[in-house]
Amino acid sequence: MTFIDCHVHISDKYFFKRIDDLLLDWNEYNVEKIGAVATNLRESQRNLEIAKKYPSIILAGIGRHPWGAHKFSEQELMIFQGVAKNPEVAFIGEVGLDHYHFKEKERWEQQNQVFEQFIEIANNSKKSLMLHLTGAEEEIFEILSSSKLNVNFCCHWYSGSEKTLKKLVDLGGYFSINPNFKRSRKHRRVLDLVDQHKLLTESDGPVKFQGEQGTPKLMPLLCKEIAKELMIQPDNFAEIVKENYENYLRN
Repeated sequence: MTFIDCHVHISDKYFFKRIDDLLLDWNEYNVEKIGAVATNLRESQRNLEIAKKYPSIILAGIGRHPWGAHKFSEQELMIFQGVAKNPEVAFIGEVGLDHYHFKEKERWEQQNQVFEQFIEIANNSKKSLMLHLTGAEEEIFEILSSSKLNVNFCCHWYSGSEKTLKKLVDLGGYFSINPNFKRSRKHRRVLDLVDQHKLLTESDGPVKFQGEQGTPKLMPLLCKEIAKELMIQPDNFAEIVKENYENYLRN
């Protein structure tokens, strides 16, 4: 039985400096694929560097996180437009909106603009989207539904309303679950309302969960806990996630 971690900040300094040793460790937990998300251009370039070195396990994502949307420039946009054409880029992300940590409306406009630019990059390059949508779930839905989106998208760590969750499900979204589902009623709701064939697993490492470092080695236990909630066998769920991830990346 092998596992998928579709959302890890591999290029974060916590991981990046020790990635060779960490990959050996994670291999002991049968982690087959790791989706390396980026928050800026430097991390995007680091992801490509790691993916070139470990092409069988690392899938490189590129993007600008909404927390840094106010720093995004036309020069960066042009660079991302070019980099996205690289066949070693597996997906676009982590991109999206955040109205929870940023209350200023002017920041929201900046985030909207950058997000729409990355949707265009995803459409043009035929690369799936990995989305951050904290506190802006309905806004994300509105933008996606009006953007002529022609690629798959995954809602990372969804914790919004049930109403918007259903809308995103109807739009064809995938949803990645992390260990926080055990503590968050809203995140847990994803398991109730989303078809198994639209579920993915993630650690969001190096984010911590109740003091424990989020890393890909959490995936075996996470799969076991989710499978218990879904009342299926862990090995069956692990296989479903692998197939889901392949389908998510395919456009």
